[in-house]
Amino acid sequence: MTARSLPALPLRLVLAVALAASGYIHAQLYIDGYRFVHVIGSLFLLQASTAFAVAALLLLAGPLILRIAAAAIAIGALAGFVASRTTGLFGFSENGLQPAPQAVLSVLAEVLILLVVALWQASEAGLVRSRSRVAESGAGAGDQVEGLAYPAGHRRLHDVLWLLLPVAVMVGLYWYGRVHTPNYETSLFGNRGNDAMLLKAQLGSALLGLALIQLILALWIYGRLPVLGAAPHGVHTTHRVIGLTAFLLSLPIARHCIIAYGVQLTDTRVALHAVTGCFLYGAFAAKVIVVRHRRWPGWALPLAGGTLVTAIALIWYVAPFWYLNGSQAPGL
Repeated sequence: MTARSLPALPLRLVLAVALAASGYIHAQLYIDGYRFVHVIGSLFLLQASTAFAVAALLLLAGPLILRIAAAAIAIGALAGFVASRTTGLFGFSENGLQPAPQAVLSVLAEVLILLVVALWQASEAGLVRSRSRVAESGAGAGDQVEGLAYPAGHRRLHDVLWLLLPVAVMVGLYWYGRVHTPNYETSLFGNRGNDAMLLKAQLGSALLGLALIQLILALWIYGRLPVLGAAPHGVHTTHRVIGLTAFLLSLPIARHCIIAYGVQLTDTRVALHAVTGCFLYGAFAAKVIVVRHRRWPGWALPLAGGTLVTAIALIWYVAPFWYLNGSQAPGL
């Protein structure tokens, strides 16, 4: 890595850490009671989720749009801080640097975010000017421009950071489920209690059906079903569409589970269901990442897809099947 390209990675990491800190502070305040404040609670949750998302993406790459998003998050938080202590915000107001120490730490995090974004932009502007001078000079330009490219070591670091994203998704869901206070009256499409449980069992069974179809299509695509011959292009498209459908179908189920029950470890079945549910979305993220990164080994995609199907099947066995089978399942 050359001296000119060196600042980008440290700045990106500092920005990601500052965003994660800001998101954590707002998430903790949301859990500690702000979720009961009209509108403000939703804004805190929105700020936390977007801050965590942008921080995770910044670990992978640093395009301009992410820097703009980071600055917007910081400006929005600071504007809300000022408004709540002056004119009021949606009827909500606070005094000074309360609650302590979260208010001070939040302001420091937002200011740091804006400073890092400004430094990053200035650094990139200088890099662009350097490239322009190299292009104009002509002599030795090839060697100098080559020095501006990311070396293989930097690409390997990017691969490692991509691999950390599924872990971050899984850990984030587990953390939220553990600190969240369960709301057993949460509805699923208007259904509560046993009606919601039955609907989730039915939707979970449909999700397993889609996962099995995905498995068959994947085997066809990889030529493991010789009786069917080579998979036409339409099979690839169908595979992607069904995958997206399965992901979307899982969301209302997962939302009800984590809001109504959180992550509980009271017995083997419940713990297995909760932990595998968190793992499932890490597996979803891993599958998408592997699909988008063609440079990875050929076995990575089948491994990610197989892991995803296995997770869905395990969740179905310990929850939908258990419920539909009269609250019992062999081995549980």
